[in-house]
Amino acid sequence: MTLKDMNTTALSPTAARLHGWATIIAPVLLLASTLAFISEDGINDGVIGGATGVWSTFAFVVAFAGVYRTLEPRLPRIGPIFMALTLIGFTAGTAFNVQAMYYGAYGTDLLADISEGRLPEAPTVGIFAFLPWGLLAPATLVATGILLWVTRSVPMWSAALLILGGVLFVASRPERINTLAIIADVVLILAMAPIGWTLMRRKQVVSDVMATA
Repeated sequence: MTLKDMNTTALSPTAARLHGWATIIAPVLLLASTLAFISEDGINDGVIGGATGVWSTFAFVVAFAGVYRTLEPRLPRIGPIFMALTLIGFTAGTAFNVQAMYYGAYGTDLLADISEGRLPEAPTVGIFAFLPWGLLAPATLVATGILLWVTRSVPMWSAALLILGGVLFVASRPERINTLAIIADVVLILAMAPIGWTLMRRKQVVSDVMATA
């Protein structure tokens, strides 16, 4: 399916703008979060970086809800499943960013403290507020890129960059590699900006909706 063919699954003008702008803004906010972290104490360590990261997760959820709306007609069985996994992954990202804010403010890494047994009074169930859900974010970036590639819903280079962005995301953030995290975010911007623009072009006017009804 080409960019032109994507218009066969039209969105309302409001939905097209909402999902489209979210797809463009989400990786930009992620880069802003990364730069803020670096200006504070490093990746996943800082109040400003964490707060901006929370906003980026909101945008990613809205963005990928729109992406999967366009994929569902071509992938009616697996599309909704991967949409759910993707949205769960980026929702979990909110927990990691709030954790980064506390780490920056108080020097407390709750996930590490619980998982390494430094807080015996804290139930280990707390780990499951973060894992394995947080791993879904980079994994589903890769999976979404593959699905977009297979369905030819976006240019192949855009899908390939989304896959690369997912790989770089998981390679940079757990190890807190600043330069690699910046590269990952820039790759995601290059991958997602054209997808967002395409979503905004897929609007359906109200009269068309009424005629169809």
